[in-house]
Amino acid sequence: MNITRRVTETVDFEYMKAAIDAGNGPEFVRPFDELVIPLENGKSITAVCGGYVGDRRARFVLKDCLQELHVMNKRPTNAGGYLKSEGRRHVLEDILPLFPAWLRDAMKPRNMVEIIDDEEHAYADTLWVPSATDLFGPSESGFWAEEPDSEQLEIFKTERGRVKEVEGYGTYPYWLRSPHAGNSNTFVIVNTDGTVNGYYAYASLGFAPGFDL
Repeated sequence: MNITRRVTETVDFEYMKAAIDAGNGPEFVRPFDELVIPLENGKSITAVCGGYVGDRRARFVLKDCLQELHVMNKRPTNAGGYLKSEGRRHVLEDILPLFPAWLRDAMKPRNMVEIIDDEEHAYADTLWVPSATDLFGPSESGFWAEEPDSEQLEIFKTERGRVKEVEGYGTYPYWLRSPHAGNSNTFVIVNTDGTVNGYYAYASLGFAPGFDL
């Protein structure tokens, strides 16, 4: 498996992973570089390097949404946050097993923190829905709660960079894991034009999860 840099260069995956673990990752993979991943269902997807979190962790997010649309919750509520959401179950139980074993084994769990009913919950997932802060940076208007586990990724600093497609549907809105702070029925989403919005949790929208290497 190779990683493609601007289509012109390839780097062996195992060599790249060893370089990341040694703190030399930027010499081999940089923001906007792409990793084509063969899935267990016979299809393939592309993940994009969003940047580095620390010296030994490269963060990737799917370039486009997976084909299957899904809800964030079966009812219009964000109670329980992402931690207890149907969207998280979908990512971990339905999507993660589609990734090849060699990539699942290489993923580094991402630590996440949520305040749910005034109680702090810390947990870690190897595959996750990006946060609103990952896409838009800190919320200046209070549209979502402070997310100290997140920082805006280089690839998402323009609206165009945040736009994603769903096969068969074209450009499509997709979920983020952040509850909408102003509405107990909604989670934050990315609109088709790359801007931020909130949407009812029981709507079927796109999923474009991420992972760390």
